Amino acid sequence: MYLNLSIFLNIFIITSYFIGIEVKKRMLIAAFKEVKDIGKRVARVLNAEYTTIDVKDFPDSEFHLKLHKNPRHKNIVIMNSMTKDPDEKIIETLLACGIAKDYGAKKVILVATYLPYMRQDKHFEKYDSFSSKHILRLFNEFDEIIAIDPHLHRIKRLSQLSKKARSISVDEVVADYIRRNFKEDFEIIGPDSESRQWGAVIAKMLGKKVIIMNKKRFGDYKVKQEKIKLDSGKEYLIIDDIISTGKTISGVLEMARGQEC
Repeated sequence: MYLNLSIFLNIFIITSYFIGIEVKKRMLIAAFKEVKDIGKRVARVLNAEYTTIDVKDFPDSEFHLKLHKNPRHKNIVIMNSMTKDPDEKIIETLLACGIAKDYGAKKVILVATYLPYMRQDKHFEKYDSFSSKHILRLFNEFDEIIAIDPHLHRIKRLSQLSKKARSISVDEVVADYIRRNFKEDFEIIGPDSESRQWGAVIAKMLGKKVIIMNKKRFGDYKVKQEKIKLDSGKEYLIIDDIISTGKTISGVLEMARGQEC
C-alpha cells in the first residue's frame, strides 16, 4: 500500500503543479526507470510526450545515457528519485540535463521526487560539510528545480539555496487520503522535531491533536527517543518525511505497542 500511495501522491502533486501553466506546451516528460510509472502517468494526464531515459554502464563503470525522443524546441521535464545510490543518481541527472541542452531543448526542468543531501543544512561540526548548499549548486544548468517535500529543517525554503529551486508538498493530499480512509478517532505522532513541519500541518488540516516527540542521535544507528504517555487502545498515525535506518520509526512503534496502542 505504501508504494501505491507514494506513486499516487507524486503523480497528483506533479500534475497539479504543471496543469494550467505555459510550460506544458510542447512538453516532453523524460523519466529514469525508477520513476517511469509516475512519469508515464503524469505525461498521460498532461497530454505530453514521454520517454524513459536509458542508462548503461561502460566497462569502467562510467555512465552512458540516451533519450529516445528529440528534445529540440520542447520543454523537457526530467524526473528522478535520487534515493538509493544518490551519488550515482546525481551524475545521471546532470548528464540527462546535458543531453537536453545539447539538442536544443527550450527549457529543462528537474522534478526530484527525492532530493538527496538536504539534511546537512549547516556545519554541524568544525570542518564538516554543508552538503545541501553545495549539492544544489550542481543542478544550476537546469532552468528550474522542483523537489517534492525536501528534507528541510534549519533552511526553510529551497530558494534560500538556489533561486531556481522550489519545493511542492503533498500535505493536502496526505490529509485528504487520511480523511477518506481513517474513520476512527486518532491522534498524530511526529517522531522527532524535524517531523513537525509535516505532522503538525496535517494534524491542523484534519483538526486532530498532534504529539511531536524529541530524540537525541548518537550516531547513524543509535537513537535515544523521548518516552511519552499514550492512551491505551487509541489509534495513532505516525507522520514523518524520511525513513533511513528505521530506528526512529521502530522506536515509536515499540513504545506504542508497549502501551497497548
